[in-house]
Amino acid sequence: MSKQKSKPSPTATGLEPSRRNFLGLLAGFAAAAVAFFVPIYAGIRSVIFPLEQQGLGGKFYPLTTLDNLSQQPQKFPIVDDVVDAWVTVPKKTIGNVYLRLNEADEVQAFQTLCPHAGCTIGVQTEENPKTKTKELLFTCPCHVAHFDLNGQLLDAKPDAPRNMDTLVTKVEDGRVFVRFEVFAFGTPEKKSS
Repeated sequence: MSKQKSKPSPTATGLEPSRRNFLGLLAGFAAAAVAFFVPIYAGIRSVIFPLEQQGLGGKFYPLTTLDNLSQQPQKFPIVDDVVDAWVTVPKKTIGNVYLRLNEADEVQAFQTLCPHAGCTIGVQTEENPKTKTKELLFTCPCHVAHFDLNGQLLDAKPDAPRNMDTLVTKVEDGRVFVRFEVFAFGTPEKKSS
């Protein structure tokens, strides 16, 4: 009769405590990684997506009075308290809009960011690509896109994929309010970002 060799138990060889130590160490590293990277992720997200912070984007802001507007576009800052997980920054400019009265004396509001890549649109006298006459136009300096004062794209082969982004307005007791939003860049359809 042959004797079978018995295998030593994990406890006898010291392997079991080493596994427990390894798993404990691994769990500790995982917890430390989460504790380290969560604040970093929140900080990066607040810089890249500032309008997703509490209280910003999609709400109405009072900007001026109706009797201050004309058909000439005027630029107005959107100011709000910026709140993130750690800090509140009071009265920070979070964007800008153009306001004007159209030919029917209705308030028009436009996002100042170009729908192509987010460059800031200006207002200046330039040659209209359609009529070849000098007139006041919205223009993007990054890729020289032209928009008429109603925000319509004028260039035949533009880089801009759509007209200027309009914003919702309301007038209450002579005060003009604008619902501020930022839209996705580079898409043919206007979508909230």
